[in-house]
Amino acid sequence: MKNELLGASIVGPAVGVKPATLLSWFRRGWIPGYRAGRRPVMFDLAQVREAMALRAAKSQGGSNA
Repeated sequence: MKNELLGASIVGPAVGVKPATLLSWFRRGWIPGYRAGRRPVMFDLAQVREAMALRAAKSQGGSNA
């Protein structure tokens, strides 16, 4: 099954954040996204959810030092 690429206005609310927050995370390299030239950034919802879960797990596990 091929995953569909969606805009920040769709993916942001689907994962519980504002589209601007999603784009900020993309610029920081925290989540994957795709850009072809000057076109808007597009996201794979499954990849974004996976990246968010990994980041959350790292932040919880890394604070017990």
